[in-house]
Amino acid sequence: MRLKPPASLVGPLIAGFLASICCVGPLVLGVAGVGSFGLAAAIAPWRPWLLGLTGTLLAVASYFAYRPLPAVECGSDGACPPPISRRGQRISLWVVTVLTLLMVAFPQWSSLVPAAGARTASTVRGPATHLVTLDIHGMTCADCEPHLEEELDHIPGVVSAKVSYATESGVVRSSRPVDLNAVTAAVERAGYGASNVRAVSQHP
Repeated sequence: MRLKPPASLVGPLIAGFLASICCVGPLVLGVAGVGSFGLAAAIAPWRPWLLGLTGTLLAVASYFAYRPLPAVECGSDGACPPPISRRGQRISLWVVTVLTLLMVAFPQWSSLVPAAGARTASTVRGPATHLVTLDIHGMTCADCEPHLEEELDHIPGVVSAKVSYATESGVVRSSRPVDLNAVTAAVERAGYGASNVRAVSQHP
C-alpha cells in the first residue's frame, strides 16, 4: 500500500519526540505543571531503537519526496498535463527533518534551555541542619535534574534538593530528620531509582 506523504512526515516527528522524551518530557510537562509519572525514564532504554526508527522514517519520507515520477502521458489530442510539483512536499520534509534533528539532539543542547521548575537561591526555606546523600539511577540527560529536585523538594522538612546528572547523585538538605524511605519513594515517583540513601548530621 502506498504511504501518503503527510503520513510519511508525521512518523519521524513522533519517533523523534519519543527518542528525546527522556529530556523533552520533563521539560514540557514541568512547564505545564504536570508530573511525568516515570514516562521519560520508562522510554529511555528504548532510545537507540527509536533513533533507528526515526532515521528509517526520514529515509522513507525522503524517498517519497525525491523519487522519480512516471512519465506524464499526453492525451490523444497532444495536450499534456502540467508536471506535478513536489516543492511543498519537499519544503515540509526539510522542516520536519530540522525539527526532528533538534529533538533528537536535545540531550546535547538542553543545558542551554532554562530548566523547568528550577529554583533560585531566594526560594530556599530556613536553615538546613540535616543532610541526606543518595545515588540516583536512570537519568539520561541534565534536564532530568530539576524534575527530580522538584519531587524531593515536596518531602516535608526539606529545605533544598540538588541533583547531579554528571555524578548520578543527589543531596537533600532539611531542617529536621527526613524519612529515608520518603526520599527513595520521591525518586521512584519521578521514574528513577535510588540507592545508598544515607543521612548525615549537619550543623550550621
